Amino acid sequence: MLTLAQLITEATAFPDADKTILIEKLVESMAGPMDQDMLREGIQTAQKRLAEIESGAVQAIPKEIALAQVRQLMEP
Repeated sequence: MLTLAQLITEATAFPDADKTILIEKLVESMAGPMDQDMLREGIQTAQKRLAEIESGAVQAIPKEIALAQVRQLMEP
């Protein structure tokens, strides 16, 4: 059996489509019946945002910058 660290290393190397399936399956395994609607909404929102990026309607920023901005917002 893989350790969590090994699993993370392998999963992060998956193609994006496979990562999406893995995320959906993990969330489904944790979500209760009422959470399924929220899960669907979240997936639809993510798909809409991806389409906006792919069409050029919005411009993405590198994840390092996005994470730095989130960390800054979370600082006391």
